[in-house]
Amino acid sequence: MSKDFEFTTEYPLDKHFFEECYDQTSRPVTFPKSYLKGLFFLVFGVIVVKFELLPSSYLGWFFIVLSVVEFLNVFFKKSWWVWRQTYSTGSGSKVIFKVDSDGVSYESNATQRTITWSEISQLEQTERGFILHIGKQRQYLSKSCLNEDVIAFMIEQCKQH
Repeated sequence: MSKDFEFTTEYPLDKHFFEECYDQTSRPVTFPKSYLKGLFFLVFGVIVVKFELLPSSYLGWFFIVLSVVEFLNVFFKKSWWVWRQTYSTGSGSKVIFKVDSDGVSYESNATQRTITWSEISQLEQTERGFILHIGKQRQYLSKSCLNEDVIAFMIEQCKQH
């Protein structure tokens, strides 16, 4: 591909995009590990209440209620994340996405960011998009707004750097 390649598109930050982003980037919930913190809170709260370790049982009941909140957090993780994103300040705005020989850039009402090809340590392909690994950060990009030439160019650029 030529060095003067340039592609620009735009996409909305809407509920559909946020759901796709979560589905493609989230790590699956594993039964015992994800619920350990809630289970610890529950056991600690029950021990405090049952054995009357404190003059008041409020702390024990607090940890029991906290365990319920933690279990709900794990169970409704996707719904909660999508809801927060949907009601964030950037929701509903359009994102202008550019790809060129220097890297990729995002521009919306609230933010503007440019990521050079050398900053991207890994370009991970998913069923419906790409996950750009930038150090410990991960940035999702949907393939729905890209064509085959851009996809090939991005893969080639990441292999070179």
